[in-house]
Amino acid sequence: MFSLLLHGEWKLTPEEGRGIIYIRMAPWYALSPYPTSRARPRCLGDRASAAAAMSGPRAGSREPRAPRSPGRPSAAQVPAAGRAGPCSGAGSSPAGPSEPSEAGPCSEQFWKNAFPVSRSFLLAVSAEGDRQYGWLETALTSCLFDFKFIVIIFLTISAAAELYLVVGVCFNPTSESYDHFLLDIPVTREQINRYRAAAETAQSELAALSVKYDCAQSELLELRSRMVSKEASFQELKAEAESYKENNARQASLLLSLQTRVRETEEESSVLATSKKQAELTAQAAFKENCELKEKLHEQNAKLNKYLNECEESKTQAFKISRKYEELLSQLSEFLDADIREKEKPQEHLMSKVCEICKENLALKGQVAALQEAIDGHEMESKASRETIVRLVSEANKEQKKAAGYYQDMEKLSKDLDSARIARQSLEMDIRNLQDKLTANQRGWEASKQELHTLKKSLSELDGSLKSNKEEARTAQGSLVAFKEQIAALLSSGSATVKPSEKAILERIQEINCKEESKEIMVSQFETQIAKLTESLENQTRLYQEALERNRKAEKQSETFQDQLKLLEEELLSIDMMQDGLKLEKQKYLIFLEQLNEKMKLDSVAAEVGFDMNVNAILARVEQLVKLEGDAVIENKTMAYSLRRKLKTQKEKLESKELHVNLLRQKITQLEEEKQVRTALAVERDEANLTVRKLHKMIERLQKQLDLARETNTDLKAKLSETNELKIQTLEQNRTIEELNKSQGKLERMKEKVEKQLNSVKSELHLKELKATEDKEKAKNMLEAVSSEMKVLKTTLAELTRRERQLADFREVVSRMLGLDIASLALPDYEIITCLEGLIHCHQHHFITCVCLKDVARTQDEHTISSLKHTF
Repeated sequence: MFSLLLHGEWKLTPEEGRGIIYIRMAPWYALSPYPTSRARPRCLGDRASAAAAMSGPRAGSREPRAPRSPGRPSAAQVPAAGRAGPCSGAGSSPAGPSEPSEAGPCSEQFWKNAFPVSRSFLLAVSAEGDRQYGWLETALTSCLFDFKFIVIIFLTISAAAELYLVVGVCFNPTSESYDHFLLDIPVTREQINRYRAAAETAQSELAALSVKYDCAQSELLELRSRMVSKEASFQELKAEAESYKENNARQASLLLSLQTRVRETEEESSVLATSKKQAELTAQAAFKENCELKEKLHEQNAKLNKYLNECEESKTQAFKISRKYEELLSQLSEFLDADIREKEKPQEHLMSKVCEICKENLALKGQVAALQEAIDGHEMESKASRETIVRLVSEANKEQKKAAGYYQDMEKLSKDLDSARIARQSLEMDIRNLQDKLTANQRGWEASKQELHTLKKSLSELDGSLKSNKEEARTAQGSLVAFKEQIAALLSSGSATVKPSEKAILERIQEINCKEESKEIMVSQFETQIAKLTESLENQTRLYQEALERNRKAEKQSETFQDQLKLLEEELLSIDMMQDGLKLEKQKYLIFLEQLNEKMKLDSVAAEVGFDMNVNAILARVEQLVKLEGDAVIENKTMAYSLRRKLKTQKEKLESKELHVNLLRQKITQLEEEKQVRTALAVERDEANLTVRKLHKMIERLQKQLDLARETNTDLKAKLSETNELKIQTLEQNRTIEELNKSQGKLERMKEKVEKQLNSVKSELHLKELKATEDKEKAKNMLEAVSSEMKVLKTTLAELTRRERQLADFREVVSRMLGLDIASLALPDYEIITCLEGLIHCHQHHFITCVCLKDVARTQDEHTISSLKHTF
C-alpha cells in the first residue's frame, strides 16, 4: 500500500503560451527539461548527474503546498511556482525566497529558447526506496515536434514493491499538425488511470495474500507436528488398553479358578456323604458279624458244657481262681478308677467302662481323621491365598506404573493446551492487524477516488485536441510494455525468468494457480486426516472408559469372591460340628434336587438316569441356560455398538454436507458478483481498443487471483473455527483427565484397604497354621497313647473273658459238688460260701491237705499277677 501526495503546479509565459504541470508523489522526484542541441552532462545512464539533480528537493525540508486553482494561474504566481518546483536546482533550498537564474531550467528565458529550437526535453526521474536497495534511476526522452500537447507517463517500482507516478505535461500551441492521427484512438486518460490503479491494488493484495499464505503454511506445519504428537499419545493409549485387556483376562482366569475351587468343595461334600453311607454299611456288616460271633460263642459254650465233666478234677483250684478273680477285679477297678465294692455286678460295670473307652477311642480316631482332612484343606487354601497375594502385589505395581503414565499424559495435554492458547493469541493479533490494514486500504481508496475526481476535471479541460490523444496512445503503449516488463520481473524468480510477453506471463500465473490448487488439496487432505484422528481419539477414550468400568466390576467381583472364600472357610470349620445334621440336610438336598428337576423340566431325565447322575444333568441344563443368556447379551451389545457407529457416521455425513452447501452458496454469490463485474466490463470492452482489451484480460486474471485469495481467507476462517473446536475438545479432555485423577485416587484408596485386609489375612493364616501344627502334634501324641492303651485293653479283655469263663465253670462245679441246683434258681455267692465254711469246719482233721491247697492257690495267684504285670 502507498500513500499518494499530489502536488500540481502551473507555469505559463505570456509571450509563447508554453507551460508545464508537475505532479509529485510521496518520494520526491526531479523533473528537468534539457534541449537536445546542448551537451547533456546529466543524461541517461549517468547516476551521479541524476543524483545531483535530485539533491535539491532532498536536502531541505518540504515547502508548504501552494493551493490549487481551478483555472490557470496568473503571472504573479509563476515565480513562486518556479521556486517550489522540483527543478529549482541543487543548491537552492525549497524554503528560501531566492529568484531563479536566467539560465536555469525553470526560468522563462530557458523555456523561450528551449522549445522553439529543439522541441524536445529530457525527463529524469529518480525514486528513493529502501536503504538496502539504494536508488533507482531511469530516464525517458520524447520529442515534441509540432504537437500542441504531450503527456509523459512514467511508472517506476521500488525495491519495496511501492508504485510511484510522475506525469509531465508540456504545451506548444503553435504546432497544429497530426490532428488526423489522433482521431483513430478513442482511449481516454481516465480509463488508463483506472486500469493502472486496479493493477496496483491487485498487486498490493497479492503481496498481502502471499504473506497470509506463508502464515497458513506455518500453521499447517504446526498442525502436522501436533498430529504426530497426538499419534504417539494414541499409540500409548492403545498399549494401555491392551494392558487393561490382559488384566481382565487374568481376573477372568482367577474367577474360573475360584469357581473350580467351589466345585471341588461341593465334590468334597458329596464325597463325605458317600463316606458316611459307606460307614453305615460297614457298621451294619460289623453288627452282622457280631451276631455270627455270638452264635459261635453259644456253640462254644455248649462244647464247654460238654467238657465240664472233665473239669471236675480242678475242684481244688476253685478257691484260688476265685481269689485271683477278685484280685483281678480289684486291679481293674483301680486301673479304671471304679468302685466295685458296693455294686452287685462289678463285671458288668467294668465291661461298661471298657465299652466306653472303646467308643471314646473310635471317636478320637474319627476326630483325628477329620483334623487331618481339615489341615490338608487349610494347607491348600493357604497356598492359594499366597498365590493370590503375590498376584495382587504384581497388579498393584502395574497400576502404580499406569498412574505414572497417566500423570505424564496429563502434563503433555497441559503443554498442548498452552501451545493452543498461544496460537489463539497469535491468530487474534493477526486478525487485528488485518482489520487495521483493511481500514488503511479503505482510506487510501477514498483518497484515490478524490484524486481521480480532480484528475477527471483537469482531463475534461485537456481533451479538446485529438492530436494529443495519439501521443497519449503511444505513451500508453510504452507504459504497457514497461508494465509487462515489471510484471515479468515480479513473476520471475531466482531459478526461472519470465519474458515480458503475454503468453509467458499467463503461463507463469497458471503455474502459480496450479501450485495454490495443489496446496489447497494438501490442506483438504490434512483436514480429512484430522477428522479421522479425532474419530480415533473418541474411540480410544470410549474404550479406555469401558476398560475402567470392567476393572471396577472385576474388583467388585474379587471382593465378593473373597467374602465367599471366608464363608467357605467358616463352613469348612463348621463341618466337623454339623456331622450329626447331615442326614436332614441330605433330605433337604434331595427335596431341592426334586424341585430343581421340576422347575427345569428334568423329571423324566432324573427318573431314567438316577440319583448319581441327576446333579450332572442339572449342571448341564444350567450351563445351557447360561450360554444362551450370554449369547443373547453379546448379540445385543454388538447390535447396539453397530447402531452407535452408524449414527456417528450419519452425523458426520450431515455435517460435511452442510459445510459443502455453505461453500457452494458462497461460491454462487461470488460468481454472481463476478458476472455483474463482467457485464460492466463487457460494456467498456465494446468502447475500448485492442490494448484496452488486453489490459482487461490482465485485470480479470488478477480478479481471479483475488477470488482465490478470498477463498483462502474463508478457508482460514474455517481453520479458526476448527481451532476453536479443538480448544473445546481440549477442555473436555481436561475434564476427563480430572475425572480419571479422581477415579485414580479412589483406586489407590481401595488398594490401601485391600493391602490392609491382605496383611490381616496373612497374620490370621499364620496363626492358623501354627495352631494347626500344634493340633497335629497333640493329635499324634493322643493317637499313640490311645493305640497303646487299646492294645493293653484288648489283651486284658481277652484274659478277663477267659478268666470269667474259668470262674463260671469253677462256680458251677463247686455248686454241683455242694449239691445245689443251678438251673432251678440263680444261686447267690454267699450261699456257696456258707456251704463251704460248713464243710471246712467239719473237716478240720484234713488241715494238712487244706494247707497244701492254700500253697497251691498262692502259687497260682502269684503266677497270674506276674502275667498281668508283664502284659501291662
